[in-house]
Amino acid sequence: MNYLVHIILSGKNKELMYGNFIGDAIKGSAFLDYHKDVRKGIILHRHIDNFTDNHPLYLKSKRRFYGKIDKLSGVVTDILYDYLLWENWSYHYSFSLPDSINEAYCFLDQKKTMMPNKIRLMYFYMRKNDWLNSYRKFSGIKKAIEALSHRVGLPLDIQTFHSIYVENKAAYNHEFNEFYEAVLKSVQEFHNQY
Repeated sequence: MNYLVHIILSGKNKELMYGNFIGDAIKGSAFLDYHKDVRKGIILHRHIDNFTDNHPLYLKSKRRFYGKIDKLSGVVTDILYDYLLWENWSYHYSFSLPDSINEAYCFLDQKKTMMPNKIRLMYFYMRKNDWLNSYRKFSGIKKAIEALSHRVGLPLDIQTFHSIYVENKAAYNHEFNEFYEAVLKSVQEFHNQY
């Protein structure tokens, strides 16, 4: 999953959200160096990624990009799912997504000097370009995917991505909503265990 979904799935515990946010940069047992709520957030990040990478609906969404966007199919699907969270927000929640994003930014701003270097650099650009709110529009995720393609040096035809999405829009929405309900349940089970 991409950043927005990770942040939202963290719930109201801001320290846990911070750990979930930096989770990609914390390898092996290095999570043990963090406070218990941050540590739990890092473990939650790993749990969400593992759940996502093995879920049949997510894999079905991702496979549509095979043969056209092979090497970036996973990260493209992650970014698309952030957009679909915006699109389907009221199906899953009754509180404001813009308010939740603003709260997350405010808290992460306080933590940026403590972020691992890789995450701090990425967060600078996230905040500067307001990635989390930009995913509200399809043009925002197209821009994110183009930037990613440029950054990793792998060409990606954005028109191909757009065409695949448009041709399968109903299927993507269905898969996302079913997947999201499953990941919400999995996250609740995670919290019940820890």
